[in-house]
Amino acid sequence: MKEKILFVSDRPSMGADMLVKSLADTFEILKVKSSDEVTHIPGIVLVSLAGLEHSERIKNLIGAKIFLLGTQAEADETDITGAEKFIRPFNANEIREKLSGLTSQKAESITKTLLLVDDDAVMIRTLREGLSTSYKVLPANSGANALKILARAKPDLILLDYEMPEMNGPQVLETLRANPDTAGFPVMFLTAKTDAESIAKIEALKPQGHMLKTLPLKDIKAIIQKFFDGK
Repeated sequence: MKEKILFVSDRPSMGADMLVKSLADTFEILKVKSSDEVTHIPGIVLVSLAGLEHSERIKNLIGAKIFLLGTQAEADETDITGAEKFIRPFNANEIREKLSGLTSQKAESITKTLLLVDDDAVMIRTLREGLSTSYKVLPANSGANALKILARAKPDLILLDYEMPEMNGPQVLETLRANPDTAGFPVMFLTAKTDAESIAKIEALKPQGHMLKTLPLKDIKAIIQKFFDGK
């Protein structure tokens, strides 16, 4: 499977477009405009500065390595903290080598494993794609499947849907805590509930935390990272 790269371009640019086309044999290129809502942010983002309309939105692509593509004048006029710059004329081979090195480093730097448990296929796919840039993600579409995975895997954190058919989140948590081999696994509940009564029920189970499914991906990542930073 090719590594994904997000390419942000608001208008055609011969230099940037030719560069990205040449990279397509190595990477899967996801093309968007700066005004688009992006649910999945790969680890690498290329930004064409030609006619860029919303540079402030690029600054919100948390967790990605950002590269600006343009002329020296365009690069000098754009201030995005932490971004590196590729100045025209582009050397496609050098850029490919640099980006390939980054993806290799990213794979080596992933040390934490998440077990993601949710009966909603869309939720599983969205979170798995978004979180896999920072973590190894094991998906499970039911509580029963989660228990099967835990018989052979030891995740660093379990993201557990609170409401599921047949075996819901609290039942999964109860089963985990009753087994000495799984009792110590940390659990964060995923929930769509925001009312005080529902939140009180979740907190009474004393999980390591909980988060709303509707949170932006960057906020979900921040909550998970805060948990790991606090261990």
